[in-house]
Order: sequence, then structure tokens, then C-alpha cells
Amino acid sequence: MMKHKLQINPILKRELMVGSRSIKMPLLIMGINLLLTLIVVFVMVIAQVNTSVYDYQSLLQLFPTLACLECGLLSLVVPVFTSSAISGERERQTLDIMLTTPVKPLKIVFGKLESAVIVTMMYIIASVPLLAISFVLGGMNWSALFFQVGMLFYLGIYVGSVGIFCSSVVKKSVAATILTIAIGIGIIAGTGIISGVWIGIENYVGYMKYGDGYNYKIGAELMVLMLNPYAPFFDFILRSVSGTSVFELWKSSGKSSTILQTIYRAWIPISMILNLLVSFGFLKLAARSVVATKTKKVKGKRKGNDGA
Repeated sequence: MMKHKLQINPILKRELMVGSRSIKMPLLIMGINLLLTLIVVFVMVIAQVNTSVYDYQSLLQLFPTLACLECGLLSLVVPVFTSSAISGERERQTLDIMLTTPVKPLKIVFGKLESAVIVTMMYIIASVPLLAISFVLGGMNWSALFFQVGMLFYLGIYVGSVGIFCSSVVKKSVAATILTIAIGIGIIAGTGIISGVWIGIENYVGYMKYGDGYNYKIGAELMVLMLNPYAPFFDFILRSVSGTSVFELWKSSGKSSTILQTIYRAWIPISMILNLLVSFGFLKLAARSVVATKTKKVKGKRKGNDGA
């Protein structure tokens, strides 16, 4: 019986081979770890009451501080990698060569995303020993540590898919990076504004109907925030640090609904699934853009041959 060899996406293989020869990767890993080390030292200095005693409550802030910093770095690093995925090939004039290969456009897009996510996870995994200091000093457990790595992996996929989409529709890498960040800010601000306006309207209607005795109760308004890719991450931080969550906020409002109870209890997995579906949509749009580019090239060659 013949053994089947593991098929690796050729685009992923090419990207990893090219990236492994660059000095940027080890320098960036060193820079991120240096920054995290400085944060750890800074928090420990603040928490030190005297030469032998630490303020335990201050040390508990180490985990959310490092987690949010990692999230912020990922949100800046991933767009830099992915926003040049397709536009960079255009600028180097290698996209035409790539499109002549039998690799399908969707596979090209997925290969670019896989490469960016793998490189990003290398940075995150390299920083795990520093994140584990929170376990040693208190404030988190091993399950929270590995769950955080999983959350960052999920965010890397989402941000990376947006970056690749922008890279496929914009010709210049710098413009694609700016567009990626703008879309991210727009999604975060948009979901927040819609949810806030919805809550404001509910409050206003309730006050006009019941007067000063009206007591606002959270309903389906917060479900809009499920389309915010960062919502499950910060819900996870709240659960880890204070035990509070979106479900606890809804429960404390006193509203009774079996459907809402189920949704808010499973806030994190439902939100992650929805946002991963959105990220897949971005990848499909990116693949369509690549297909359109390939079609234009084929039509251009045919016209050139007919003219000859």
C-alpha cells in the first residue's frame, strides 16, 4: 500500500522558504520579547513594596497587561505581513508568473494567509515563557494561558484575512496596510456605535413609557458586538481577571429569556464562529479579485495575439 505524502500548499512553502532567509523574523521576535520583558520588569517594580515584599494585587495586573499588549502588537504586525501579500507580488511583477501556475486563486490566498498566521504564531509562542510568568506570580492558570494563545491565533486569522483582501483590491502595499487598519477600526467603531444607539433608543423609549421608575434591562442589544472580532478576546480577559462576563452582565439585569441566556452564555464560541465566517468571506472576495486579475491578463494576451 503506497503512502501518500503530505501535500503542502506550494504558496505556503515558498513564503516560508523566502521568509526564513530574512533577518527580519529573528529581529522582530527579539524586539517583541524585549518589549514584553520591559513591561514585566516595570509591573514588578511598581508592585514591589520593599526589598522583599510585593503587592499581590498589583501583580495580578500582569496577565491582562501582557494579554492586551500581545493583542495590540498582533493587530499591528499581521496587517504589515498580509497587506503586501498580493500587492507586493504586483509591485515585484511576480503576480503574473504566479497566476500562470496551476495553483488556484483561492489556494494562493489561503497560502498567503497560512504563511502570515504561522509567522505570527512563532512570535506568540516565543513569548509564552514571558506570559507564563503570570502563572508563576499568580493571576492566571495554564488553561487561561493556552486559551489566550488560541484567542490570538483566531485574531491572527481574522486580521490576516482582512489584510489579504485589502492587498488584493489595492495595488500598493502601504495603501493596503492603511485600508486594513481602517477597516478594522471601522468594524470595531461600527459595532460599538450600533449597539450604543440601540441601547440609547431602548432607554429613551422605556423612560418615555414608564418615567423615572423605568429600570433598563439588557436584551439583544449586545449581540451586535458579536461581530466585533475583539469582543470574545476582551470577554475572555474579563472572565479571567474578575469573573465578570457578558453573560453575567445580562443575568444581573434581571431579564429572562432562554434564547438570550444560551447565546450570552456561549458568547465567546458563537462570536468566534461568526467572525471566522466573515474572515472566510474576505478570503473569497480576495480570491475573486485575483481571478479577475488573471482574467484580465488572459484577455489582454488574446487581444495582443489577435492584433499580431
